[in-house]
Amino acid sequence: MKIIDHGTWVPYKPDKPQQDAPANAIYMRRESDGVDWYDYVRPNFEQLFPRKTTLPEYKSPGAPKFTPGSLVCNVYHHKRFNKHIVGTATRDPTAMLPYNQRIIEIIGFDGDDPHAEFGGKVYDHDAGTFTTLVLPTLKPTTEAQAVLDALAAIMQRLDKLEKHPHK
Repeated sequence: MKIIDHGTWVPYKPDKPQQDAPANAIYMRRESDGVDWYDYVRPNFEQLFPRKTTLPEYKSPGAPKFTPGSLVCNVYHHKRFNKHIVGTATRDPTAMLPYNQRIIEIIGFDGDDPHAEFGGKVYDHDAGTFTTLVLPTLKPTTEAQAVLDALAAIMQRLDKLEKHPHK
């Protein structure tokens, strides 16, 4: 498998909204060079959903940025675990809205369910690997432990009552 990094995308407000954008559009741009997400995926959109346009100033967006049939994954930083996690894996890049997320493309995956294979996995950008998230064992807070201890005492009393209901 080959992994292509399409960068990290952050929200912004354009000076002038795109001509065909809805009023509530959320805009993302690549952190490294400011490229707009909608402009970036438009060639793939037109390839997936060909249609004629009536926009007077329309220009063809050129070649697709994502290889047809490849996987596209959004990767976000999980602060609690300090890991990068794959959110969604799909073959349709236009289905993504990478709000403060990295977008990667995986070429050469032939499985039937990309989300089952990659969704929720830890992505190591430097090594180009995906692993299962191992959750750390969490110790209860002092307050939570007090509640657990009280519940354990109640359960012991209930067990005694069930064994000897008339004592």
